[in-house]
Amino acid sequence: MSSPLQSSILRALFVALKPLARALLRAGVGYREFADVAKAAFIQEASTEFGLRGRPTNISRVAVMTGIARKEVKKLRDQPIDELLAGPISESPASIILSRWFGDSRFCDSTGRPKILDYDGSDNSFVELVAAYAGDIPPGAMKAELKRVGAIEEFPNKKIAIVKRYFVPTGLDDRLTIGLIDVVGASLSTLAFNCDPQRKLPARYHRVAGIDDAPLSSLRLIEEKATKHLGEIAEQFDSFLVETCASRLKDDDPKSDIQVGIGLFYFQRKLND
Repeated sequence: MSSPLQSSILRALFVALKPLARALLRAGVGYREFADVAKAAFIQEASTEFGLRGRPTNISRVAVMTGIARKEVKKLRDQPIDELLAGPISESPASIILSRWFGDSRFCDSTGRPKILDYDGSDNSFVELVAAYAGDIPPGAMKAELKRVGAIEEFPNKKIAIVKRYFVPTGLDDRLTIGLIDVVGASLSTLAFNCDPQRKLPARYHRVAGIDDAPLSSLRLIEEKATKHLGEIAEQFDSFLVETCASRLKDDDPKSDIQVGIGLFYFQRKLND
């Protein structure tokens, strides 16, 4: 049973995860992939940040803290994170369908290339492919999702051709990757620091300026003002960082492995989001 504080945190987490889920779904990343990455993150943080007397947390304590079985903790902790993320992370049903379309000989021609499939009504149809590899997901729902991301092409005669091998929406670029690292990750690192009950240093600046029920007529003006003002702050602070660090390096001051900076962003969201 969660305490009132933990329940409040979980409700807040739900609010924070909704736009993240929206962005991930648009990028073709489903819950299974998210859950595997989240599991690895929990294990890594529990292992490195909660040890006693400077030693890594033992496997049993990590299992207690995270609720993940000891066997799985050991397996994931012994695996380098780059290897884990490049390996067999649980795939979404749509990713599995595309992969098997390329890998199952029933759905490939004599040269090993994926066949153009009948939707249904014949051997080795799209419906059979979905039934074989997507569990209880209806073939119509699978077709609609694959069309949404541009992975298949449907012809008037109800035949379906695969267009790309991976479940990645057309037009996807690096903005989500950069935003998760440079904006979300940086902001959450400050939040985690400020919420640490063992913190000895002063809290780091972490504020939001906003207003509820903003008039629709003012939204464009507010966004333009924010963009201009935040751009000026970013340029000024960037110049300060360059000048400060450059002067220290001239004095042979050793570099650290610490990244410092500020985060600036404009947000606009519905109150019930």
